[in-house]
Parts: sequence; structure tokens; C-alpha cells
Amino acid sequence: VQEELTSNDITLKVIGIGETRAATEFCNFSGLSLDVLFADPDASLHDALQLKRGPGWTLSDDVSDGLLKFGLSTLPGGVPEDDSLLRPTANAWLNYLAMCAGIGAPGTLTEILRGYFGDMSAPERFGSDDIVKAGFIEIGPGVGPVKIGPLTYSQWWGDEKGYQRPVELATVRLKNMVEVLTKWNTYVTNPTVIDRRGATYLFDENGKVLYEYQHKGVLTYSETMSRPLSFLTPYIDKDKARNPLGFADTGGNADDDNKSKRGRGILKPAGKAMGLLKPIFSYENKIQAQVLDVEDADAASARKEIEDAVSQNDVVIYTYGLSPFSSEALGVLDEAGCSNYKKIELGLEWFLLGKEASAKRLELLKMTGQSSLPHVFIGGKHIGGLFTGTAEGGPGLAALKESGELEKLIEAASSREKESDE
Repeated sequence: VQEELTSNDITLKVIGIGETRAATEFCNFSGLSLDVLFADPDASLHDALQLKRGPGWTLSDDVSDGLLKFGLSTLPGGVPEDDSLLRPTANAWLNYLAMCAGIGAPGTLTEILRGYFGDMSAPERFGSDDIVKAGFIEIGPGVGPVKIGPLTYSQWWGDEKGYQRPVELATVRLKNMVEVLTKWNTYVTNPTVIDRRGATYLFDENGKVLYEYQHKGVLTYSETMSRPLSFLTPYIDKDKARNPLGFADTGGNADDDNKSKRGRGILKPAGKAMGLLKPIFSYENKIQAQVLDVEDADAASARKEIEDAVSQNDVVIYTYGLSPFSSEALGVLDEAGCSNYKKIELGLEWFLLGKEASAKRLELLKMTGQSSLPHVFIGGKHIGGLFTGTAEGGPGLAALKESGELEKLIEAASSREKESDE
């Protein structure tokens, strides 16, 4: 937001702990202009403002220098060459590590969890072309692809857009951590002050404080971490303050937030895992039909009912009454503005089906190759289940919603019906 601040007559000043070479390295990495960054090697301003330092613990004199040296040898930067810095450095590390564990650092653990579990109220944080490499781990481009040594896979939320996805913020932090750890001696020239937290101030032209926030934890640098710069909303463009990176953003209000959850969350990996059970479900489907004495005539009748329903309606969905996947699929259709879908409930669950419903379930399997419900048909074409794709490579209902194709398919199906009526 540096240009936005300048255009609104707001001067940006950043004070960082470190020396000039650290400031240069940071600006090269972050894109911040070097002329607004001031290096403070000894954190004198932080101390003058009495900023947070965690629990403020001090190691007992009973702890030997040998033990301190052993502990510091396991940490970045190692043991200081100057023995007079041994205890100050050890004390700084003690307080910093305590803060990492949430001790004397309110909000730190919550913020760590937010980085891993995601935040529906926050915009995206990782660019679609961004890549992070940490040893044998490579993440990207974007939040989907992951490579761990020879193992390659894609995150199940990789196709989701418009919010801070699970591990997305943690990936950004990993990128920052790799930068610091690989250049530790450049960034940290005075390890005795690594426990100092920062602060944010906004002054008017007369020096009156308009906003103040002292960072309490390791990762908590704003009162509104989902949108850290929202305090600037009265002074700069609202959208820029709420989403300074300009990545995809569903808006973060309550209505949009509730809508955006459809087809996401814990059901998604569960649905993906169900695909591994397809052979079992397919076999069970056929056994159930045999046990209930489903004959060829029953199967033919069931197939005709399915074909008639699919041909006579824009959108048809076959469901189980107690299935969370079925309920979620209905919610996705509702969210997409589809108000005229035909819902056909085969029963409460697969193990509670009667002869007729079991025949339809078996015919759906034969027609589509999909062994689970829900089954969704749009414009006469099978598009899969909630997360289950089609044999032709279709991604399924939730993925169509994420790509924006679902609304187009529904609209095309509706147009088809109107043309046939004319």
C-alpha cells in the first residue's frame, strides 16, 4: 500500500531491528522501498517505547555457561563469540521460544492455527505463480501442488478461490522463514534483542496518535489479523486497506462467508477418500440388488424412470435423506441460484433402501460408473457427485462451483428448455 499511502499524503516510516545490510536484504526480498526503512541495531526505539518482550524471564545464575553454550549451539546463530553476550542472548532466546509456545504472547497460538486451518473471512495470501522451496519440500505454483522428495500430490483445496485456504498463510510464513534462516547472520546481528516485539502507530500532522497497536505475540501484528491493515480504511481506499495484495477475495462479510463454505471444509477430503472405496461400494450395490430380488424388469423400469427424469428436467439430483454429501450438494445448487432442480430421494441411506430404490441405485451405477450418491444431472448430462468426477474427466459439482462453470451449465440447461418450449 506504499503508493496508496503516498497518494493520500500519509508518510510511511518503518523501523527495523538490524543493520544497514539487513535493511537492504529485507527490501530486496519484500519489495519495500529502502528510503522508508530505518535500521536500529540495538532496538533502542523499541526499548524506549517499552514494547513487549514476552514473559520477561531471566535464566538463573545456577545455569552454567556450559549448559547455555550447548543450548545455543542448537539454535540459529549458535554461540556468540563474545562471552559477555552469552547470558543476554540465552535470555532473549528463552523469552522468544516461550512466546512461540504462547507464553506471554496472547493470540500467538490462535494465529498459528489460523495459518494452518485457513480463514474464510480473509483474502487469499499466496499468489498463483508463487513457489516455496525448503530443502526437499516444494510447494507451488499456488497452493495446490506439493512435492516432498519423490512424492508429488495436490492439496484437496487447491481448486478453491477467494479466501485464505488451509496452510496458505503457513506457506507464506515458511517462505519468510526460509529467507531468514538461510541469511541469519545478515538479518540478526544482535541476538540479544530477538525477543523484542513491534508496534504500529498512525499520527496526524500535529503528532497526535490516531491509532496504536503494540504487538503482543510472535505473529500478531494487528488487532484484525484477517485483514491487518483495516485500521487504514478511514484514510485510504477501503478495498486497498482490506485487501492490500489484491488477491481473490470473497468479501469477508457474513453472507458471503456462509455461502463460500458450500462444497468446502472437512467434507471435501472425506468425499475424496470415499472414491477409494468405489470397488467395495460397487460390489455391495450389486449384492444388495440380488438380496432384494431385483429382476431385469425392475432394472429396466428403474432405468426408464431415470432417463425420463433426466430428459424432462434441467437439473436432477439423486440423494439420500441422511447423507451430509447430499445435503451439501443441495446447498451448492441453492447457492448457484438453481431453484428448479428435481430432487429424487432414494431413501434415508443406502442400507435402508427397498427393492425399487435399490434398482435405481444399481442402474445409476451402470449408467455413470459412479457408486456413491449424490448423482447430479444438468442439461441431460451426468456431471458426477458432490466431489466425485465423471469417467470422462468431469470434476464434480463442488469443483464446477469453484471454477464458475456451474452457473453457466445451469443457465445453458435452462435456455435449452426455453428453446424447446418455443
